[in-house]
Amino acid sequence: MADDAAPPLPDIVDRVDERALTLTLYNVDVPRSVLQDIQSYFAVQSVDLRRAATDDGIPRNFVVLHDDSEYLAASSLQSLYRVVRPDSPLIDVSAPDEIEYPELFRHIDQSVFTDYGRDRMVVASREIESSAHQLGGTLHAGFQRLSNLRPQYRLYERLAAAGVDTHIYGRSNWTVPTDAHTIHAYEDDEITDTWFVVLDAKSDHDKRALLAEERDDDQFYGFWTFDADIVDTILARLDAFPATGPT
Repeated sequence: MADDAAPPLPDIVDRVDERALTLTLYNVDVPRSVLQDIQSYFAVQSVDLRRAATDDGIPRNFVVLHDDSEYLAASSLQSLYRVVRPDSPLIDVSAPDEIEYPELFRHIDQSVFTDYGRDRMVVASREIESSAHQLGGTLHAGFQRLSNLRPQYRLYERLAAAGVDTHIYGRSNWTVPTDAHTIHAYEDDEITDTWFVVLDAKSDHDKRALLAEERDDDQFYGFWTFDADIVDTILARLDAFPATGPT
């Protein structure tokens, strides 16, 4: 089954060159609990968190992402917090057009994360699912077990209805109640121990992927990337797991 031209998914996780970024919070006047949630979210990523103030103290509560001295993106702290808070509304979203993901997160490229729980993995997947809805293409989603699609089923139904070619991977422990998706049901550890959402878009510029390995119970180590070469490597590996269900 294995494709000798592409490394196994866990090996791809290990081979990614980590990119260290800095996120600076400016003129912050929010409750300590908000800052603690933000710190907790980025503490397990290769993102260094800092605080600073402008000379005139305005605007209030905004964040800037940069790579050394290179500016990458900015956002309001409120928009950032909507994503990173432990009870993020993105966890239970069921309509693709309800996914609001700040542009800033699209610049956290090849940022390696550790100790992500399942809710954080769901939230991290939302950016790619939203992009699939906006850009079209083929979306490959592996949630370890097919039953893990159940809480997100309405969202994926709407993605398929919008014309996204959806491929679902996982252990066959649930019957997906429609033929709208292409199913890849496998018992291989490589599928059941990894979580991935990969968008194969028409343009290389729009390709993106999230890939992580569950190394402890409900603790994922991985990365997301907008590098077309890395995305293509993941896609090449997924060719080793052809469809087993409706096409």
